[in-house]
Amino acid sequence: MEKVLIVDDSSYMRMFVKKIIEKGGLYIISEASTKDDAIEMFKSESPDIVILDLNMSEVRRDGIDVLTEIMNIDPEAVIIIISAVGYEDVKDECIALGAKSYIKKPFDTKILLQTLEEYKQD
Repeated sequence: MEKVLIVDDSSYMRMFVKKIIEKGGLYIISEASTKDDAIEMFKSESPDIVILDLNMSEVRRDGIDVLTEIMNIDPEAVIIIISAVGYEDVKDECIALGAKSYIKKPFDTKILLQTLEEYKQD
């Protein structure tokens, strides 16, 4: 079973994403709502896939810090960004930093499930 870590400050978004993932198959799901929790959970849980929001507090784009820290811990980490920030330069920055995919909110649930399937470790 794949381990997925959902990182978003919004409990609603975490629940929404979790329900989508649960419909898509067998996953062990962990959640984090802050930058520090995300890093600690990544270290302790070793998830196969991280689903990460960019704007998680008053500090804009602190998800970029999480992305950078996780990639420093594990350069092979699979991180999927889900964000309302739709600027191409932000998307390009995330991909350059190591994110595997960037999904803009609002998103089609099929896109998320297809992306998860693409990065599943068989």
